Amino acid sequence: MPQQPLQSTAIAVPPVASHRFGWQRNSLTFAVVLALLLGLLLPTTAVLLYDGQKTRATAMEDLKRDLTRATEVMALSLAEPVWQVSPDLADPMVKAQMDDPRFVSVQVTEPASSAPFLSQQRLGDPADADLVLSQTRPIQRDGREIAQLTVRMSAAPLLQAKQAEVWRTVWRSGLTLTLSLVLMLWVLQRYVLRPMTELTGAAEALAAGRLEQPLRVGGADEIARVGVAMERMRQALLSAFEALRQHNLNLEETVNQRTAELTASNAELHEALDTLQKAQRELVESEKLASLGRLVAGVAHELNTPLGNALTVVSALDDRYKQLEAMLSGAAQLRRSTLEELARDTRRGQDILQRNVQKAADLVRDFKQVAIDQTADLRRDFELAKVVEDVLVMVEPSFKHTPYTIDTDLCRGVMMNSYPGALGQVLTNLLMNALLHAFEGRAEGRVVVRCVPADGTEVELSVSDDGQGMEESVRRRIFDPFFTTKLGTGGSGLGMHIVHSIVINVLGGQIEVRSTPGQGTQMLMRLPLVAPQRTGGEASTTH
Repeated sequence: MPQQPLQSTAIAVPPVASHRFGWQRNSLTFAVVLALLLGLLLPTTAVLLYDGQKTRATAMEDLKRDLTRATEVMALSLAEPVWQVSPDLADPMVKAQMDDPRFVSVQVTEPASSAPFLSQQRLGDPADADLVLSQTRPIQRDGREIAQLTVRMSAAPLLQAKQAEVWRTVWRSGLTLTLSLVLMLWVLQRYVLRPMTELTGAAEALAAGRLEQPLRVGGADEIARVGVAMERMRQALLSAFEALRQHNLNLEETVNQRTAELTASNAELHEALDTLQKAQRELVESEKLASLGRLVAGVAHELNTPLGNALTVVSALDDRYKQLEAMLSGAAQLRRSTLEELARDTRRGQDILQRNVQKAADLVRDFKQVAIDQTADLRRDFELAKVVEDVLVMVEPSFKHTPYTIDTDLCRGVMMNSYPGALGQVLTNLLMNALLHAFEGRAEGRVVVRCVPADGTEVELSVSDDGQGMEESVRRRIFDPFFTTKLGTGGSGLGMHIVHSIVINVLGGQIEVRSTPGQGTQMLMRLPLVAPQRTGGEASTTH
């Protein structure tokens, strides 16, 4: 919009009668008057106080000096009248000194007399005893003391004269200040307050929305330049409001279009979120099945040894029994030594067969309990050390052909009422995670599983290794879903997320990761002895 030329005529703003001269407390006039009063009265008062103290000190110094001189002169002058015992001769000398208003009293006393030889005192006590100085001097004749002269003088007359002069100065200063204030207020009203009042009225008109009224402020001083700037601002506001009105015409249509787009995007996001949550649940279930599958593979590998040994013993015993049948059928000679040897071989085979079958049975029993716990997720009473040992039986085959070992430090007798399957899955994931990540590139390593009672209601269970440790950036994100340092090499990034979820949501405990690069890692869990009740249908068995 083109700017209109500014006129030099001032706008008419009706003055407010009650504030004609701007005497309200927050006005500029009040501030100027207060500044003048403080700027003149405070320094003047300080100077007067300082001058009064200085005058008092100077007056006392002068009084002390004059007292010494007057006492010395009077002592010399009164020596002859005192010697002649003639008070009439001494009295005119003393009266001449008493004409000075500073003298308060003069007294001459003889040593041998209790009554004073001469005494002159001004009527009335001094107003300020601090301003009175006294000095006593001996009166001597031919080197011998014949009397004592005591003179008292006051600085009050001199200070009174000074105070009168100060008050005259104060009156002159007050008259000058009053005239200065009147002149300055007149100038302030004419050249500052009146233009400021006009400018304030114009600003209030702008604030009220009356933008159609041009702002005209006369003059060429700073206030006029502010008025010019406000007029430019008025014109800019008019342009902005016009553009805003044009924009509002299309605003509703734009809002409807954006709302439709956001609704469609929101529906797509909800669908994507549902898909993602479904995929996450499927990945979690697959991770649990994969963990159980690793246990199956380990147990199958571990069963090969005892079952192979048992099969070998059975084959050997079968050969020996065929030899015995041949002897019994008469095909070979039956001897006592042969029967004894067969009996010994049978006994040894039976022992070997019993040990290996028992070992296989124990493995199957432990695997069955772990599998039932992890698949059925039942709550029951159990001893923590026993569950840990059952899980280690399942995990140790994975460590068997590696240079890495698992050690335990378990406190016996710690009974829990919780979910052994969930606890076993946590331990399995932690141990396999240590095997996969902690000892990469290392010739040896050690994992320690430790449990100790924390207090009467909790137990601390930790899995520690002396591996390569973790950087702080990895440690902070280790429980994030789909976060893995083995991306593309078989790691799903859900193992530690499942561990965290089980410890927090199922077992009702807490888990903390402590790790330093090059100094190993510790997974510290603090679990309640009695797990919190889970919502939903929960099958509970007690063994």
